[in-house]
Amino acid sequence: MNVFDIVVRGEGIPALLAATDCARVGLRTALVSSAASDATVMDEALGVGADAKSTLRASEARLFASGWGGVVENVCAELLVECRVEHSTPGGERIVGIPGSPLSTPIRRVIGNAGAVRAYADRLRPLLAIGEEFNLARLVRSRLGSATLEKLVRPAAREELGCAPEDVDLRDVAPGLVQAMSRVGSLSLGVLELGAQDPSTLTRIYPVGGLRAVELAAVAQADYFAVSRRVPADTNVSAYRELDLRKPVFNQALHVGIPRARHEAQELWRSILHDPAYTPIGPVDLEQ
Repeated sequence: MNVFDIVVRGEGIPALLAATDCARVGLRTALVSSAASDATVMDEALGVGADAKSTLRASEARLFASGWGGVVENVCAELLVECRVEHSTPGGERIVGIPGSPLSTPIRRVIGNAGAVRAYADRLRPLLAIGEEFNLARLVRSRLGSATLEKLVRPAAREELGCAPEDVDLRDVAPGLVQAMSRVGSLSLGVLELGAQDPSTLTRIYPVGGLRAVELAAVAQADYFAVSRRVPADTNVSAYRELDLRKPVFNQALHVGIPRARHEAQELWRSILHDPAYTPIGPVDLEQ
């Protein structure tokens, strides 16, 4: 029987950081990948040790950075991963691939003149046509057309979020864009409105070595704090508490998933350490 204080169920950077936050205060922590019921090892989930070309994730190329508090940038600094920042050029403003200026030269080069005209029609259609649609793929196809979805948004969603736009809720990955869209009356103008309010929303961060470098650094940190990533099977694991991070948002958008995962982890270990019936396994600094 493998006994732990906390078992974290999830995968990717948010789960790694949450598990490390629990372990660094002295709690025996296990991280169980949600990829399979037999607790697939994180090394396998990340492709550690395999051919780099075959294991690089589509999402490694670029990530949104300081647009929502600099979450990814701060994590890179914490994990000592070098990164570089790129700011959008006029006419090339995009959020998850959604263009702010559909008729600009950079956009027309990608989606063509017909696609650009179709995307610009977004500004001529009434906003009421959107209704309560927040699915990224359906919203972009409806407002901006298939060319914008397939040539701009789909590649961006794969690169920045690691998933298909059909699996993305715009409210999760672009906080504030829905409100901006409502104020100005169109999706493309909403991108410009949000960018004008906070230019950092149009800023991208490029971790040197890609997302894989960030993942591997998070794995190394988890190992340093003795997070167990090799759990035999669910039936052989007992834990004082469990933290389930298998909700899609934790892997869809790092700038949303990382803070949520770390907050839930902190709330959990604080409740454990304040439990009169619980005896910590080592010295604990609650302010750490």
